[in-house]
Amino acid sequence: MGKRTLLLTMCFILSITMVLGACSSGGSGEEPAGNVTDSDDSSAVPGNNDPLGQYDPPISISTVKRIDANLKLPDGQTNEDNIWTQSIAAELGIHIKTEWIADASQYDNKLNMSIASGSLPDFMRVNQEQLNQLIESDSLEDLSEVYDKYASPDTKQQYGVGDSIALKAASVGDKLYAIPNTASAIAGAGSPLLWIRTDWLDHLNLSEPESMQDLFDIAKAFTNNDPDGNGKKDTVGLAFVNGQVGDLGIYNGFHAYPSAWIQNESGKLVYGSVQPEMKKALEEMQQLYKDGAIDPEFAVKDWGKWNEMLTSGQVGIAFAAHWFGQLVHNLKVRDSKAEWKPYLVPSIDDKPSKITLRSPVLEYYVVKKGYKHPEALIKMFNYYYSLTVGERATQENYHKYMYDKDDGSIQYVALAPIHTNDATDVAFKQMVEAFDSNDAAKAKAMDAKTIYENATKALNGENSLYGWTLYYPAWKLFFDMMDNELYVNNAFYGAPTDTMRDKAATLSKLEFETFTKIIMGETPIDEFDKFVDHWNKLGGEQITKEVNAWSNSVK
Repeated sequence: MGKRTLLLTMCFILSITMVLGACSSGGSGEEPAGNVTDSDDSSAVPGNNDPLGQYDPPISISTVKRIDANLKLPDGQTNEDNIWTQSIAAELGIHIKTEWIADASQYDNKLNMSIASGSLPDFMRVNQEQLNQLIESDSLEDLSEVYDKYASPDTKQQYGVGDSIALKAASVGDKLYAIPNTASAIAGAGSPLLWIRTDWLDHLNLSEPESMQDLFDIAKAFTNNDPDGNGKKDTVGLAFVNGQVGDLGIYNGFHAYPSAWIQNESGKLVYGSVQPEMKKALEEMQQLYKDGAIDPEFAVKDWGKWNEMLTSGQVGIAFAAHWFGQLVHNLKVRDSKAEWKPYLVPSIDDKPSKITLRSPVLEYYVVKKGYKHPEALIKMFNYYYSLTVGERATQENYHKYMYDKDDGSIQYVALAPIHTNDATDVAFKQMVEAFDSNDAAKAKAMDAKTIYENATKALNGENSLYGWTLYYPAWKLFFDMMDNELYVNNAFYGAPTDTMRDKAATLSKLEFETFTKIIMGETPIDEFDKFVDHWNKLGGEQITKEVNAWSNSVK
């Protein structure tokens, strides 16, 4: 597996790890050369409202930068003077000057000092708490109007996913205070899809599941009826990682949304893990475990052990996101008959199941109040997307602006003044459209091209690339769910409340241990009611009050 392929795969598995990989860089802080107006001069015209129009005369905009001390700089380029700053100056007429730079470990502390002193650059990258603080002190420009006016179609498509969940996280009421640095909104949905060994279905003459009861029957058959035909009782229906106990897609089939804040019928925000629907889901899981249809050792399974079970062909059902194919490609190499397919989680009743969308926001970019060209931030995002998923997303530009063409060790993208995760929903949409139309040209973004090309090779017999073929059906399902509004947004996307900071670890441990014991039958299902009572008394009730106070404050 090549360096860039590995980077892409790691990016896809972001929905498991949610690891932030977007670090930008800084430099000397010298004034840029050229005919540049002062940052408070409003005489420059921003390209006649063109999303990528050039300022004439050029403008300057100040910022502060977080740098990665281990970043390998390209020859002849610096943290401040590089391919991104040069191109943005030449093509947009925006000259970026850096007031200070700091290592990643010191950036937040230094920015907190700047915020406290009121010494702010024209735009900057902030975390959730810093965003809240700047909003409360009335220190930021409202970007609503300039976003509507200047955001390009590619930019709006990315931030429109999931009922614009990312922009909502950056808004208070009808005011947009930031442009988020996001991962894929859909890829962060946890483990929402149902994956089944279809060759096992065929071997046992079983139909694809249309109801939750069908799924239960398949799970038991996969455990008891020798689906691999080797004459041994060495398979299990459903297996998962211990950490997935509270985040399996099967719960969504019971209309339960654990670990998420959802609106109840009265409009109040409630925690999904303590709702009655969760009790019903756990009761059915307890019975499945008793029937032997769940891996008896799930409580001690980590990702490595789970993957070993998948690769050795012991498992027939799993819950995971789009990255699942990268875990089972070695199984295909070992057993060419093995076939996996993703499905929507079937519902327990006549209401369709919905997945939980969690906020994809990693951090935010904001503009200081009073800066005369707040639309400059929007135009830089437009420029970024034009090169990564738009018409200019060529292989040449990929190696010029993103990663070097040798081994990917030079990350040009880390030098960009603004950044979003490079595996975007727009890229995945392009990949789906390319497969739907059998037109490779629709896969403009390099991530889309990589999936399309590798999947095509796999479909032509290269089993070592089999995992890539599963991205298309997974994302096809995801976008169908989006189009049909079969999702529930996590309704809380603010900074952790005071009680969350104090009690979150205790409450999470209580939840994990209770769910595990119930599924394994170590405690009766009525233990769930005691869990809810303990959860409230240990801080959950106060957190609920704080979450609803936050919700009321942002309406």
